[in-house]
Amino acid sequence: MKRMAGMVREEPYRLFFPLGMLASMWGVMMWPLLYGGWLPFYPGEAHTRIMIGCFMGAFVAGFLGTAFPRMTGSRPWSWGEFGVVLGLWCLMLASHSMNHVQAGDAAFAAMLLALAATMGIRWISAKRDTPPPGLVLVFAGLLGGALAAGLLSIGKSPGLVQWQWARLLLFQGFLLLPLMGIGPYLLPRFFGMGSSHSFDDEPSPPAAWWRKMWASVTAGLLILVSFALEVHFRPMAGQSLRAAVILTWFSLELPVFRRAKLSTTHGNAARWAIAGLVAGCLCAAIWPSARVGSLHLFFASGLGLATLAVGTRVILGHAGRHDLLGGRILWLRWVTGLLILAATTRMSADFLPAIRVSHHHYAAWTWTLAGLIWLAALAPSLMRNGETAKPRIHCPRAGEA
Repeated sequence: MKRMAGMVREEPYRLFFPLGMLASMWGVMMWPLLYGGWLPFYPGEAHTRIMIGCFMGAFVAGFLGTAFPRMTGSRPWSWGEFGVVLGLWCLMLASHSMNHVQAGDAAFAAMLLALAATMGIRWISAKRDTPPPGLVLVFAGLLGGALAAGLLSIGKSPGLVQWQWARLLLFQGFLLLPLMGIGPYLLPRFFGMGSSHSFDDEPSPPAAWWRKMWASVTAGLLILVSFALEVHFRPMAGQSLRAAVILTWFSLELPVFRRAKLSTTHGNAARWAIAGLVAGCLCAAIWPSARVGSLHLFFASGLGLATLAVGTRVILGHAGRHDLLGGRILWLRWVTGLLILAATTRMSADFLPAIRVSHHHYAAWTWTLAGLIWLAALAPSLMRNGETAKPRIHCPRAGEA
């Protein structure tokens, strides 16, 4: 038992990933419960916060808590750090589940600041490893999300413009920026390729590291410009720019449109996720009256699918199941298809008002089924101690075998 507890502390994904998946299932099932008369409040805001903060936030915490100490060659989380992040996550989930949205936002802001603090301490104290240059976007996503959640937790209306900025930063920027930052370092391995964001350990970052860092900053700033366009000028222009930035960034860093070295299920899931991100932005621009439904392509089949694809890679990799990662994973194909179906079903509800409620039901049950398959398939690997003793997560450079 003591050994198992140590594994969970040093690799917190083992607890946070399943908790996040379970939270997402509770978040989507709020709608069938509402329509069945079993939920005493309208869950519009609570549902969104649970999916962003409790689902995706748990995966962010589990991934960064596991990977960042290895990336920087520093110590793993202490029990105090683990307890603070987990406690704030539980407080956030409980608050949103009772429709205390402001309290949940405050807990999420504190959780993101705690995560940023654990990373900042290790980045400053790291003495031998060169972290990926895109980590600047990870910090931007965490701090921007904390600022937005803190602003929304105040309770008093901050004004329409500030409110729109806060929601865009919290609901889209919080995970999109870290995905754009860490994706070029991690995702090439899904395709058996080296990463141009991986560098040898040196006393100071080389010139190529700085070029990649400034490229990451530029991409992040363009995302913020797209938010500004959406808030202050024309929403269509902002959403279209966001789609263009996402497509261009990942096309340059990943084999989105070109042949990969390996054809893997989790690599193809990542491709579908990028397509979902782009399609969600474009559909929201084309059909502004159905913006909420259209953005479910961005959230469910984009950010959600990317989250589960990365989670699958982390769990199987740390369990030593590289035999599965190199080929086809039938159950992950089902999960990918079900998430895309859930997103399109929810989107269609805004175009078909007569059957909106039934489509909300279908989308919720489809997501839940995908979540159950994902959890059942990966449960044996969550507590398996495979190749976890490596000093860091290594991503080969371009040109390496």
